[in-house]
Amino acid sequence: MAEKPTRHSVDLTINENHVTTVLIGRHYLLKHASSMNDALILDLVVALDGQTFPIDSASNGISYYAADIEMVKGGKVYRIIWLFEGDQLEILGVINAYRRKMKKEK
Repeated sequence: MAEKPTRHSVDLTINENHVTTVLIGRHYLLKHASSMNDALILDLVVALDGQTFPIDSASNGISYYAADIEMVKGGKVYRIIWLFEGDQLEILGVINAYRRKMKKEK
C-alpha cells in the first residue's frame, strides 16, 4: 500500500495563489531517496514563492507545473513538479522532485 503524502503548513504565494499547505507525495522515494528528502523539497517549494509559472502539462482536467531550481549559484539544480488543489487552490501538491543532471557547457 502506498504511503500517504506528508502535510506541511506554509504561507506562500505561487501563481497568485495563497498557498497554506504543501502535500509531499512519496513518489520521489522510489528513485530519488538518496538525493531528496522532505526538508529539501520544502526548500524548493519556498523558492517558488512570489513567482508565476506556466502550465507544464495537463491531463484529465488537472494542470501540472514544473520548475528547475538552482539551490546555490553554480550548484545543484533540482526539478520540482506540482499541482494546485483545494477550493481556493491553497494546497500545493508535490508530485515529484529530483536532482537534474545538467550537461557541461563546452
